[in-house]
Amino acid sequence: MKYDITHALEALKPGAQWSINGQNYSGINWIDSSQTQPTEEQVTAKIAALDALEPMRLLRVERDARIAK
Repeated sequence: MKYDITHALEALKPGAQWSINGQNYSGINWIDSSQTQPTEEQVTAKIAALDALEPMRLLRVERDARIAK
């Protein structure tokens, strides 16, 4: 799975209200006044972190499937 800005926003600010036009940080329309919008650096870092964790997520999926058998 390739993570993108929407995954990062959901991970950084669960439940926040926002919309996005395209896949660029500049396309974020932050609607939620109860939470601050994450910075572009925070979003970029979260995407990188999610990508780095992907191999372990896939390993757990495989492990769980084998256990279920």
